[in-house]
Amino acid sequence: MKIIRGFMLIEVLIALALFALSAVILVDGAFVASRVAREMKDTRELEQDLLWVRSEVLKIADYEKISEGGELESLSMGKVNWEAFVEMTEVLDLYQVTLVLTYDGNEDYGIEPGERESAMYLLRPTWAKHSEFSSERARLLEDRKRKMQEHQDMRRRASQ
Repeated sequence: MKIIRGFMLIEVLIALALFALSAVILVDGAFVASRVAREMKDTRELEQDLLWVRSEVLKIADYEKISEGGELESLSMGKVNWEAFVEMTEVLDLYQVTLVLTYDGNEDYGIEPGERESAMYLLRPTWAKHSEFSSERARLLEDRKRKMQEHQDMRRRASQ
């Protein structure tokens, strides 16, 4: 009598279950990876548009125009409204600008409406002519002259 060796039915069922489980995990991982890649691409496009809008706003040299705010049309975010809040710093002709960008979003790219705020420092000597800053600038100039005079006096005393 010949004994035929093979797999038992339970072993085959366990092997099939393990194979099905690993296939499900692999397919799910592929979907997650493609979704993450798509979200990264959308985020990158959003960030690039925000950088472009910010650079366009910061090209404006006129204080009146930048303080009024405005609107730009971007490629992936749609219409972007912007406001700029300008404060003078203690450094001559250096201003802190807080830029608030509000955008409509774009359903085609999966970009939801939102708002982004960023603060930066700008060196803008032309803004000092504006009446809002002229008296503060004059005070800063006087402080600088006084400090320079004190420094020169200290050097004279040290050399004597």
